[in-house]
Formats: sequence, C-alpha cells, structure tokens
Amino acid sequence: MTNTKYTISAANRITGKSRTTITKHIRAGRLSVTQDDQGNKLIDAAELIRVYGDDCNFDREEKSTDQTSAGHSTGNSSLEVQQLKDQLARETTERERERQQYREQIEHLQETLKRAQEGQNSVTRLLENQKQGRGDWEEAIKTIEKRLANQEQATKAELESLKAAANKKLMRYRDALEKERNKSFWQRLWS
Repeated sequence: MTNTKYTISAANRITGKSRTTITKHIRAGRLSVTQDDQGNKLIDAAELIRVYGDDCNFDREEKSTDQTSAGHSTGNSSLEVQQLKDQLARETTERERERQQYREQIEHLQETLKRAQEGQNSVTRLLENQKQGRGDWEEAIKTIEKRLANQEQATKAELESLKAAANKKLMRYRDALEKERNKSFWQRLWS
C-alpha cells in the first residue's frame, strides 16, 4: 500500500462498491472523509477497512495506478516524440532556408567577382594599348593643345574687334548727344 488516502473513484475500485453507494455512506456519516487543497474528498485506508472490511483489495488500486501512469508515460512519450518531430521539421526548414540564402550569396559574390575580373581585364588592355601607342597619344594631345591655342587667339582677336566697334559706336552716340545739347530751344523745336 503506497497511498493512505483515496478519492471516491479509487475507493470504488478498492471496495468494488459503486460510487453512488460510497457517496451515500459519506452523506449518512457512516464513512468519514477529509478534503485536500483542491476540495477533493479523500477517504483514509483505515476508514475503508473499518466500513468495508474484507471487500477491500488495495492491489486493484495499485494496478490501476500503475496502468494509468504507464499510459501517461506512453502518452507523454508519444507527445514528446511528436513535439521533437515538429521541432526537427522546423529546424530542417530553417536550415534549408539558410542554405538557400548562402547559395544566393555565393552566386551574387561569384557574379561580382566575374564583373570585377572583366573590369580589370579591360583596364589592363587599355594600359597595354596606351603603352604601345604612346607617341600617338602625345602627338594627339599636342595637336589638341595647338588647336585650343589658335582658337583662343582667334577669340581674343574677335573680342578686340568687337570692343573697337563698340567704342566707335559709343563715340558717335556721345557726339550726337553733345550736338543735341548745344542746339538752342528753337532749333530743337523745329528739327
């Protein structure tokens, strides 16, 4: 006997009496009970022996308890197995997502490296071409410098001629203004 207090259902299994009969005996005061913290009615083993005597078989309750705990452990283990399977599935999905991200990053880096190598090859070809035709580059730059110098001189000459023409016009306007000022009132009126 591992337990000393039993619920009404456990007393039913121990004595073979129905729950209704046990409840009637409790109400009639023939069988005394106590209550646990949750308010469950508990019957002491000695009380069951006092009232039901030889009808009590505590082995039936212990077997029932063993089967229930075995059922709970089997139920718990199958629940744990299912939870572990679910967790494994989630982690597998997460690892696959991470692998896919790594594959995409690798592809992106390979493409970037390829473009960088192509750019480097282009620069190398340009430098090689420049080294081979260095005299051509220098000559082309000198030609451009001469052309720019000639255009600058032509622009300066044109600017000087425009300044001279503007000064001539300005002088004519000043002379005309001065003549207009020197006229008398009657000359201005009739002209």
